[in-house]
Amino acid sequence: MRHPAFFLLAQPLLISVPFALFFLLMGGGALSQIGGYYLIAAIFSFAVSLAVQANSRWIVPILPRMTHEGGGSPNLVFQIASYAVVSLAATLVTALALHLTIMPQMLGSTRAVIRLVTFALLFTALFLGIIYSIFFQRRLVERIRAEAEREAREGQEMRVAAEIQQALLPPRSRAGTWYDAAGASLPCRTIGGDFFEYFDLPDGRIGFALADVAGKGPPAALLAAMVQGIFDSHARRGAGPAATMSSVNEAIAAREIEARFATLFYAILGPGGELVFSNAGHNPPVVLRRRDVVQRLETGGLMLGPFKGATFDEERVVLEPGDVLVVYSDGVTDAERPDGEQFGEERLLECLAGPPLATVEAVRDRLLDAVKTFASDRPLFDDVTVLAVRYLGPSS
Repeated sequence: MRHPAFFLLAQPLLISVPFALFFLLMGGGALSQIGGYYLIAAIFSFAVSLAVQANSRWIVPILPRMTHEGGGSPNLVFQIASYAVVSLAATLVTALALHLTIMPQMLGSTRAVIRLVTFALLFTALFLGIIYSIFFQRRLVERIRAEAEREAREGQEMRVAAEIQQALLPPRSRAGTWYDAAGASLPCRTIGGDFFEYFDLPDGRIGFALADVAGKGPPAALLAAMVQGIFDSHARRGAGPAATMSSVNEAIAAREIEARFATLFYAILGPGGELVFSNAGHNPPVVLRRRDVVQRLETGGLMLGPFKGATFDEERVVLEPGDVLVVYSDGVTDAERPDGEQFGEERLLECLAGPPLATVEAVRDRLLDAVKTFASDRPLFDDVTVLAVRYLGPSS
């Protein structure tokens, strides 16, 4: 239907049918006269269609140069006006030609001329309205389709990004002869700005960390990947937590990413239960001791990134067999239920102070489930990440 032959031949023949019936009724003629009315309607339709095609090929393409100094798309007002003018002109020229040849009565009186011009204006407005209604409807459909395709592509890209981000994290559980560890991260969007790590160090100890990058969504995820890579490259060298924090901070600060920072807790645990840690502005982790003593690990320094030359401290504590260290992001305590109340530190401690659990996976899942239950149907406000490490005692 988009082929020029359709517009020049088939379309005028089809349009002539309702025109012929309309003028037959208006003229009060008999049905036997429909052939004559159809012939006249077809002549007008062919003339108007030819004028419209000529306007499309030679007039509309130069409208941008006339209205936008050679650039942009055709001005819609001028475009519609051009079709209206050529349609009216074709109608009047055809009527004059018929008047001078086979139908001298067509413009034989002032009333006939007024009626012709009135019908020409009426049907020009009618068909332009129909044509541009279809035009706008098609453009809306194309816009909706393009938007849907764009959202589908973005959704697929985000799903792939989420899979990559999860692949960058260590396994959710890890067991050694003298420790057990379990972690999980729930992004509030498809991808998030939290990560956790645990890895073996050259001297036989284990290092583990949890970080929270400011922001949400793709920007936070990109920065989290960068921080994770920088941290991993420095931490595996085996330096202490404070020295590692200083190196990571200098590397992040050197990139000068405006209004972006990260909090990070990093600790090293040895087979004898000695825990060395440094806290860079992160929520103080909780140590759950078998004697029902809760200890918060706060020693460290400022957040990573904003302050070049920042210094960090480290502290040593000794864990006893069965003690559990729980590290979490602020998405846990900042989680909100539908009425706006936050989960908070008190609920965190109440949750962790429940009946002792046999595995660190159970400790991790108890806290995550408590947060999800508290938030109910409300979406998570921030990324929620939990890391639990239990010291089992010296290996044989």
